[in-house]
Amino acid sequence: MKRSKAVALSLMGTSALLLQACDDPQIEAKVYRDIQNCITTGELSQEQCIDIHKDALAAHLKTAPKYRSREDCYADFGYEKCQQPQQRQQASGGSGNVWMPLLMGFMASRALDGVSGGGRRGAPLYRSSDDPNTLRTSRNYPVGKSYGTQTKLPTWATQPTRTRTRTLSRGGFGARSSGWGG
Repeated sequence: MKRSKAVALSLMGTSALLLQACDDPQIEAKVYRDIQNCITTGELSQEQCIDIHKDALAAHLKTAPKYRSREDCYADFGYEKCQQPQQRQQASGGSGNVWMPLLMGFMASRALDGVSGGGRRGAPLYRSSDDPNTLRTSRNYPVGKSYGTQTKLPTWATQPTRTRTRTLSRGGFGARSSGWGG
């Protein structure tokens, strides 16, 4: 391919992303380390913090990147920063073959998952090994470095990723996958 065509194609791709970013409404969310951190801020009740954390944990089990080996997960998220989901361990007698990153925090927002009114929802957060100081959504969108902070992010960054029918063999955050579900 000629260089001018490659440049034109990359500019077209960049402009599409910029247009999406301009059109996509921003949502505000609060970042928490755990339930206690949520309660300590005094902004939400203990019950609200527990419910939001349960939402984030359910989303984590459903949408977190999944790996066939512990080593592949460690490569993307760091040593001892991965786990086998509890229900898979129990179902397979402790020898499940799916690994996923640890939940490193969660976000709370009224705008997550289209909830309106007084309800709030939670979403999981992760830290990758190549940028361990930044909290990221399951779509690998950076939301900040500190817990207890307010953040703004595009709605697409909080939407669940498509369900994977097979596990990742490497690449993290869906960089390379072996298949997608519908």
